[in-house]
Amino acid sequence: MSDTEENGPFEVSEHVADARETVIEAMERSADVYGLNRSYGRLYGLLYFSEDPVSLDALVAESGYAKSTVSTAMQEMERLHLVYRRSIPGEGKKAFYEAERDFWTVVREVLRGEVQREISVMTSALTEAEEALEAADGEQAERDLEKIRDLEGTYARSQRLVDILTSSSIERLTGLLDRLRSDE
Repeated sequence: MSDTEENGPFEVSEHVADARETVIEAMERSADVYGLNRSYGRLYGLLYFSEDPVSLDALVAESGYAKSTVSTAMQEMERLHLVYRRSIPGEGKKAFYEAERDFWTVVREVLRGEVQREISVMTSALTEAEEALEAADGEQAERDLEKIRDLEGTYARSQRLVDILTSSSIERLTGLLDRLRSDE
C-alpha cells in the first residue's frame, strides 16, 4: 500500500510539507501576477505535488475552499491547460484532476489558443481596415494606412514566432538561443 493510499493524497512528513508549502505559496503569488485568484495557485500546487489524480472533494477538504470555488478554479485551469480532468475506473462520474507539470506544454497551448486567437482577430481587422484606407483619399488615410501596414508586419512576425514556438521543443529553442548568444 502506498503512502497516499494509507494516509491520503496530501499526508507527508513535516519537512516535506514545509518545503511544499514554500513552493505552493509562491504559486499563489504567481497566480496573482497573472491576474488569477490566488486560490488557483494553491490548488495547482496541491495537484502539482500529488502523485495521483485528486478528486474535487479531496481538493475541497485539503484547501478549505468552497466546492464551488474549487470547481470554478478547476474549470478555468483546465481551459488554461494547467490541469486535466481524469476519469478513474470504478469511480463513476466523479471528477479527478492532475496538474500539467511541463510548463512548456502550458505555454505552447496558451500560444496556440489565446495568442493565436488574438492574432487572427487583429489580422482580419487590419486587412479590412487596409482595404478601406486604400479606397480613401487624403493625407490622414495615407498616414493611417502606413500605421496599419506596420501593425500587419508586427502581427505577421508574431504569427511566425507562434508557429516556431508551438512546433519546437524547449530544448531545441534554448539550444538555438544559446548558439545565437555565443555567436555575438
